[in-house]
Amino acid sequence: MAALASGAGMGFTVAAPIGPMGMLCVQRTLACNAAAGLATGLGAATVHLAYSAIAILGLGSLAQTWMQANAFTLGALSGVAMLWFAIRSRRSGAGTRGTSDIDRVPLKRAYLSAIALGVTNPVTIVLFFAASNAFPNQPAAPSLVVGVFLGSTAWWIILSTVVATARSRFDANILALSSRLASLVLLLLGVFTLLRIAGKALLGP
Repeated sequence: MAALASGAGMGFTVAAPIGPMGMLCVQRTLACNAAAGLATGLGAATVHLAYSAIAILGLGSLAQTWMQANAFTLGALSGVAMLWFAIRSRRSGAGTRGTSDIDRVPLKRAYLSAIALGVTNPVTIVLFFAASNAFPNQPAAPSLVVGVFLGSTAWWIILSTVVATARSRFDANILALSSRLASLVLLLLGVFTLLRIAGKALLGP
């Protein structure tokens, strides 16, 4: 139980900072519903589960080396993905209570696209492997991995539920504005990521 709790704390801590994945979860919850936001969060939790399993196998250092060698590609992919999600969500517009929101953002697509964004997000990778260095030396490592998934999932449940509760109290205009604002933040994060990657490429290490 101690290992499970420790892993849950780690998963929650890594998931909680509001970054690209958090904004995507917020935007999809506002534009659609809590199910779309939670499916997005579960995609992120799945990535965290995979990273923790890699750490347990003692491959964390190799993964970090690979990430550093491919930092430009990963950063570019992450930035482009954020731009694509922001533009796509902006075009689709905010969800309205009179439409079938879940048909516009299928849960399977929300889940898989979140995995794609999580895998390519360098910040998530750095934070996770920094937090999971102790995994290979833990005798209860499997429990830690399960705990990471549960802790990460708990955060996404909280976030999507809170945003969905606020969404239910918004009128159509406020809902549309809130969804557009979330899309704009995601767009700015994508632009910032691409500019940072371009700056590193031009200036060197």
